Amino acid sequence: MKTIIKFSILLFVFTLNVAFTYKANPSCIGVYGVSEEDSSQIYLTLNADNTFKYQDFSDSKHKISTSGNWVQKGNKIILKSSELQLKFHHLWTLSDNGKQVKSRKGLCYYNLCKVG
Repeated sequence: MKTIIKFSILLFVFTLNVAFTYKANPSCIGVYGVSEEDSSQIYLTLNADNTFKYQDFSDSKHKISTSGNWVQKGNKIILKSSELQLKFHHLWTLSDNGKQVKSRKGLCYYNLCKVG
């Protein structure tokens, strides 16, 4: 009897997990930046194969350029870099139907718009 109850609970949890899994929003695929002519050179590229490239050259002493995989959970984009020790904006929030992404790291706020 206990085995049946455990199996039923496990099946229920699995079903809920699969039912609420978010799929990548095709409208979020693209290149985000401050502007096409921005001197700070902050860009986030989200590819359809769930890879990304992030570049932040706003601080010339601490330039950041990394790539890896991204995951979408609701309106959140989570960047997972292959460089584990690198500190950068890894959590982004989609807004305006995928035309903007926003991030905050400490007191540094970024709001990037789709360019191109």
